[in-house]
Amino acid sequence: MNSLLTPEHFHIIIPCYNCEKYIDECLKSLQRQTFQGWTALVADDCSEDKTAELVRAFMAKDERIKLRLGEKRAWLMGNTLAGLRSLNLKPSDVIAILDGDDMLMDGALESLWEHHVAGYDLVYTDEVMEGLSYSIGRAPIRSVGIRDQLWCFSHIRSFKAYLFHLMGDEDFRDPAGGYFRAAGDLSLYLPMAELAGAEKICFVPKKLYYYRIHDQCNFKVMRTEQLNNNRFIRSHPCLPRQTVHFDFTLDISYVDKAGLHELARETRGRFPKPFSVCLRHHISADEEDSWRAYHELWIGEGIFLTGIIKTEH
Repeated sequence: MNSLLTPEHFHIIIPCYNCEKYIDECLKSLQRQTFQGWTALVADDCSEDKTAELVRAFMAKDERIKLRLGEKRAWLMGNTLAGLRSLNLKPSDVIAILDGDDMLMDGALESLWEHHVAGYDLVYTDEVMEGLSYSIGRAPIRSVGIRDQLWCFSHIRSFKAYLFHLMGDEDFRDPAGGYFRAAGDLSLYLPMAELAGAEKICFVPKKLYYYRIHDQCNFKVMRTEQLNNNRFIRSHPCLPRQTVHFDFTLDISYVDKAGLHELARETRGRFPKPFSVCLRHHISADEEDSWRAYHELWIGEGIFLTGIIKTEH
């Protein structure tokens, strides 16, 4: 089933700073993927080593790889945002973020792509954390608000572009007004998970990402700032589930108020989970008041009912 959100493009953003020790392995792990229909943008945050030079060597042989050089140091969040905002993204495009000092395991992109095509809008996998025998990855607790539960969004993470487009610039700024230098991943993925809705989130319990631990990791050099930003981000009000982008939109009329639950059940039978459906209920202007309490509501899991006033001709 081809929905309005069926993806056609897969963009990889690779933020990096002084990654000359790692960028070669990072890009080679991307080139080894079974899924080859990707383009990658390396966002270099004013590296002082040979990172850019090494990336250009890859670009000379692989036109899918591009390089963006920052004009001044923007740190992880500012650099990642600059990379994202430089792309011409359609709502259904898939974006994954691969840190320049990490690597993809075989089959990572293929797994992400398959789940996005199946209707999921926020997809992430389990990971190998260098030197550790455990991982933080797991599915979210559906009965608890995203900001009120333990962090579970392990690498590699991917999302459809519409989720990013629905966020405001203020979502990425710290108490001082600058872009987060640490804990920026919380500022990106917690709001997007809220916007997507629980059934549009998919955790793939396979270790498809290699997370490298070294002395320059944020949780080592900016631990206090990271923890403070964590608390700040979690203190923000939860975002309501978005009602702008749906997999399918249907125009309906002659709806019985007592039959809305049955309508939701029938609709779900036609469009299986996790696809979302917007039911556009066309009514006359004199019916608007009587339907006010029933429109702009979720009437089933992933089924949204909105009202459309018929125009007089």
